[in-house]
Amino acid sequence: MVAVAVPVQSDRTVTFWPRGASADLFKCHEPEVIICGPAGTGKTYCDLWRMHLCALKYPGMRGILVRKTLEDLIASALVTYQERVLGSGRFAVRPFGGSKLKPAGFQYANGSEITIGGMDKADKVMSREYDLILAIEATELVEEDWENLSTRARWGVMPYQQLFGECNPEGPGHWLYKRVQTGKTRMFYSTHKDNPALWDGERWTPEGEAYLARLEALSGFRRARLLEGKWTAAEGAVYPMFDRQTNVRAVDTTGWAKVIGMDVGTRNPTAILTVYYGSDQVHVKREVYERGMSSDAITDAAIDAWDDNTEFMVVDPSAAGLIATLEARGIRVRKAVNDVKIGIATVTSMMPTLTLDPSCENLIDEFETYSYATRRVDDTPVKENDHALDALRYTCMELFGKPAQNWGIA
Repeated sequence: MVAVAVPVQSDRTVTFWPRGASADLFKCHEPEVIICGPAGTGKTYCDLWRMHLCALKYPGMRGILVRKTLEDLIASALVTYQERVLGSGRFAVRPFGGSKLKPAGFQYANGSEITIGGMDKADKVMSREYDLILAIEATELVEEDWENLSTRARWGVMPYQQLFGECNPEGPGHWLYKRVQTGKTRMFYSTHKDNPALWDGERWTPEGEAYLARLEALSGFRRARLLEGKWTAAEGAVYPMFDRQTNVRAVDTTGWAKVIGMDVGTRNPTAILTVYYGSDQVHVKREVYERGMSSDAITDAAIDAWDDNTEFMVVDPSAAGLIATLEARGIRVRKAVNDVKIGIATVTSMMPTLTLDPSCENLIDEFETYSYATRRVDDTPVKENDHALDALRYTCMELFGKPAQNWGIA
């Protein structure tokens, strides 16, 4: 299959030639479609070209590029769209900055438009109708996001309307994989041979050999997902009950008490969590997660998270110097109880009512990757993918792992 786009302001012809799953996607008109596969198969590039070609072919069509957060979209797929798709020819496409009524995006000479949006600012996304909706990194969304987006695919200029997206595999319990299994969403599986930068049709390119070597160096579930394209869970997961569908969502915490949890890193990331609790509910509203922070930067970040409504800050007990500095600055600090097994049990007991804001991407990722060295739950977890989780464990232990008189509440 060959798709050809002819730039409006040039005699040069730009040719895009999709392969494998990418070619299958171009021919699919079903209402919900996802292209999934290992890292580096060209999924996003293919989807962006499909959106662009439809905008050229169908005058007046509407499309939108959407990701969980607008900030992540701007830093990733939007760069590819502007530099590698629009930048491949002179297509007479002009950007516009958006308004209260319409998101920012790109206007085509034939009246078509492609806007951009994030589900962290869903009102602008949901206020309009579209022919094509492209969900970048679709596994970041919750199923409610996906279903809400599907209701907006009804502009009616193209002969079909569609919600489509791309992703790398996650765990087999992910809602998107379940939709595929139940037939609600069509899935095409891409491979590294779909990407002409890696495979020239007969052999691996030098770039392909180097990239595959990096993926082959991965281990465990990361290798299975990013090299082999398998929907597989982390072996020996510490929190196998964690579910994005139930544990990840925005929550109104008005009237709830606020505390801060902190795990301090040197070579590892420092994690600072802003946590709200009410009755038996715990909600993590914000995270700071950064590697290589200086002592002063860590202190400043902790103070930025603090306000007059914060009850206390629970800190990694090994950070004696930081604790002294914070106390000198008027912060009410408690040294964390660092019993890993009891802490894990405490967090586990909170899972039915624990929620994380979707912006807490690193904490979400750690919940899905933190694992035991073996499948035995009485073993010690591997000391990685646990920095934000340590901050949460300290907080839950302080709130719910001690006698009530030490909770700081009446």
